[in-house]
Amino acid sequence: MLTAHYVDKADHFLQGMRLLADDFATYRTGIGLLAIHSAISLNDAILAGVTGERSKAEDHSAAARELERVCGELKIEKTPGVRHFSFLLRRKSDIAYGDQRIDDNDVKSAIDKAERFTNWAYTHFKEVLGGRRP
Repeated sequence: MLTAHYVDKADHFLQGMRLLADDFATYRTGIGLLAIHSAISLNDAILAGVTGERSKAEDHSAAARELERVCGELKIEKTPGVRHFSFLLRRKSDIAYGDQRIDDNDVKSAIDKAERFTNWAYTHFKEVLGGRRP
């Protein structure tokens, strides 16, 4: 099942992020990217479970808009998770390709947003995601 595949990917990224989070100095960029990709994969799992397909948008902000649209269709009124997801998507290029070195606060923010997005997703889409919270 496509949803389970993306749930597994999201969980792997999230667990990797948590594992490396104790050593910001060594793994700063990797931690940030794992946080971002955990959220992207979890969003793909949600969309696959609800619509039958993951987001194919090249523009990541479109993926956040698609999640917001799905929330509207399902009458999910509390959508801070969409904001957390959007935050992570906006940081993706800076963390992956930016000319500036990301600092510890950037990494801590990415971890926080990934954790918050995950908690929100499993609260509002537990049936879709299979209810197993990482």
